[in-house]
Amino acid sequence: MASSRKSTSPDLAQQVAAELARHLAPAARRLCVGLSGGLDSVVLLDILATLRSRLGFHLTALHVHHGLSPNADAWARHAAAVADRLGVPCTVERVRVVDIAALGVEAAARAARYAVFERCAADALCLAHHRDDQAETLLFNLLRGAGPAGLAAMPASRPLGDLQLLRPLLDVPRDALLSHARARALDWVEDESNADPRYDRNFLRHQVMPLLRERFPGCDAALARTAGHAAEAAQLLIAQAEQDLPQCLNGSGGFSLAQAAPLGVPRGRHALRHWLRSQGIVPDERAFEELWRQGDAAPDAMPLWRWRGQRLRCYRRTWYPVHPRAAGPTTPVSWLEGAAQPVASWGGVLEWLPMPGGLDGARLAGGQLSLRRRQGGEGLCVHPGHGTRPLKSLYQEASIAPWLREALPLLYLDDVLIAVPGLGVATEYRTASGWQPVWRALP
Repeated sequence: MASSRKSTSPDLAQQVAAELARHLAPAARRLCVGLSGGLDSVVLLDILATLRSRLGFHLTALHVHHGLSPNADAWARHAAAVADRLGVPCTVERVRVVDIAALGVEAAARAARYAVFERCAADALCLAHHRDDQAETLLFNLLRGAGPAGLAAMPASRPLGDLQLLRPLLDVPRDALLSHARARALDWVEDESNADPRYDRNFLRHQVMPLLRERFPGCDAALARTAGHAAEAAQLLIAQAEQDLPQCLNGSGGFSLAQAAPLGVPRGRHALRHWLRSQGIVPDERAFEELWRQGDAAPDAMPLWRWRGQRLRCYRRTWYPVHPRAAGPTTPVSWLEGAAQPVASWGGVLEWLPMPGGLDGARLAGGQLSLRRRQGGEGLCVHPGHGTRPLKSLYQEASIAPWLREALPLLYLDDVLIAVPGLGVATEYRTASGWQPVWRALP
């Protein structure tokens, strides 16, 4: 290491400041660096420490102790010491890495680390991924058969729970970070696992990328540009899926393959992937193909699809998330002139939509409203002149899946069933300008 400490590289500091200006939310004033103690994160912390006074933000550091290396305690002490020298408060969080057999060491450690990152006390979490990392990530995802979203590799900014995740060094080559560290006489640790070629990323970094650089000297920059092009394409596809998705959803929030069919197979499949992501499900290609295949099962088959603890069930060519949910107790609710009312005992919100032929607000205000569970044998007249019909028949006609029915509340006025949210309202309680009850279950 150099024996004298020089000032921060103005070009590098200026580049980081520009990235913060470009991506940081205006109200974000608390920044936290994910500090492993390695070269990249030490350089990022050093640069941000020099910028904090000029840019007016509060800076902290967070070190995640995975407990996987015999050197883990020494790394934690080193990270705390680096932060202390820069006058940056540092927190060390110990985690227990689980699911190694199912996910592999790298993915399991990443999951544990990001769970800690997500709850850190900051407005934005800054990570030190650089351009070489971006090139490796694109190549890694390409070899896994990823689509445009995977080929976009790592975004410079994205939400992370209630935080903003930033990567201010994503356009900076690692050599520039090394030059900065040497010029500033910074100390960092080397994770011995980063040299182990048994891990796929290490194999790419130490054996594949050097060959590519020798043959194609600008390959890191070229791969990073490709990631940028893929990110633009992925954004266009997301916009298309957001337009298509409403056409594919039924009244219960399920994804209807029949309603998606007019879009054609490519757009329908893409809309289904988008819906899965909204449910927190990102399956691999094999699992997705199995989901698509099971959607053609016989109407009464109701196949169950599983992916990493998540479950979907298909009913009449419509996929629904399966969440264990029991019906609540009899619960009084209030008529609040159309305002939504959370109902904790049922785990959801009773909402009201103005609708011709909906329930008469004056009559709702004149009695006691309550949500009740289904007992069996209930009926409702939802079409004038058709008489009262069993709820079972109405559920079937509305394609409400059997496992969802028991958790749907029934709306009573005094002791009279006047509506089933999502199914219909009693004809004798309708008015020309009325209100339609809608039940929204909370996750």
